[in-house]
Parts: sequence; C-alpha cells; structure tokens
Amino acid sequence: MTKSAITIITPTTGSDGLERLFESLERQTVKWTHILLWDNKREGKYLYPDAKTLKVASLHDINGENRYSIVIPDDAVQGPACGSALRAIGLMAANTPYVTFADSDVYYEDNHLETMLEAVKDKEWAYCKRRIWESENDCIGIDDFESVGDSLNRKVPYEMVDNNCMIFSRRFGSSGAVLYRETKEYNDDRLFYHFLKDHAGEPGKTELATVNQICPPRLEGMFRQYCTKE
Repeated sequence: MTKSAITIITPTTGSDGLERLFESLERQTVKWTHILLWDNKREGKYLYPDAKTLKVASLHDINGENRYSIVIPDDAVQGPACGSALRAIGLMAANTPYVTFADSDVYYEDNHLETMLEAVKDKEWAYCKRRIWESENDCIGIDDFESVGDSLNRKVPYEMVDNNCMIFSRRFGSSGAVLYRETKEYNDDRLFYHFLKDHAGEPGKTELATVNQICPPRLEGMFRQYCTKE
C-alpha cells in the first residue's frame, strides 16, 4: 500500500453507486489506494445473496493492485451509525502519507485528488467543497454550509466539513480513529473536524467543488434550502 500518495476509505453495503465511484477513481491523475469496508448489512451484485455467509462475492472483480476489501464481523459495529466504526478500521489500515473518505454515493471530478494533494502540501489537512445531486440529472447546487468549515460565509451557525471533503495526514487519521470508533451518533465528521481544527493547524482549501454526492431523500429539503445554485 505504500506506492500511492493517498488512501481512499469507503464503508459500504455494496450499493450500485460503487460503480460510479470506481469509474471516477480510474480517471484520477494521481496514484491512489482504495480500501473497501463491508459491514453486516451487505447487499447488491457484488455479494452473496445469503447474508448469513457474511462474505464478499466476486472479490476478484473488486480487489486489484490498488484496491482491497475488508469484511467486518457483524458484532464489530455499534449504534445506528455503523459506518463510523468501519471508517476507524480503515484509518488504522491506511499506509499512505494522506487519507480521505469516499462513501458509495460519492464520485469525483477528474482533478479531485490532484487538487486535494496540492492543497494539503506542507499542511496536515485540507478540504474541498461538494456538489449535491438529487439524481444523476438533477443538481441541487454547491454545498456552502457543510463543506466549508469555519468560513464566515457559511449558511448555518455551526461549522463542519463532511467526511467526503476532507484530506488529512495519516498520523492525524490514526490519532483520530478513536473518535470514529466510539461514537454512536451520526456525528463522526463533526468530531473529527474539530479534532483537526484544534490540533492539526491551519487547513488548506481548494475552494473547488470536486466531490459529487447523491443526496439521501431524507436530507433533500435541507440541501435545497442551503445549497448555492450554480
């Protein structure tokens, strides 16, 4: 895992969105390592239909020179936010200078990793913006509230950066893994953002929306209220 500059961590149930993420990674201009963390709710075409086996099917189609799958026992996660525990395991497994996250409902612009690595140069962490989509053909807008940190122009009183928009050095990732492992709420990115802000120095910022994310239906109203239309 030491040949690439960055590890992408994806907790997943095997959703169809993985195909789009895989395709966007293949178009990146820098070398990467991809770790897939499969939880106990696995489903989809990559997996055996019998959930009791808890095994990933067709691993030869997923794993490769720079992609690795880790299957997590069903008693390793806790609370409703099971992706947090999976991210913690990925953070400890990563062995590249920098680390980032990509959920299976995310895909990248072609220059995403290149611009992120440029922004984090000589720093410990950095972040970009994200573009939110209701569907493949319906763009809600640019997230100017949950991917902008402490910007004075943010549209909400709180500050955070979504997991998918952050890049950080491995040493801070492994140090912060406990925050992901122990939380039982949907707040791991908020916890980690404040950890980085308090301990990792000034962040780099690309100011570019190079992450694309399909909006969960339950959050559509919030994103339509706060996103900036292009």
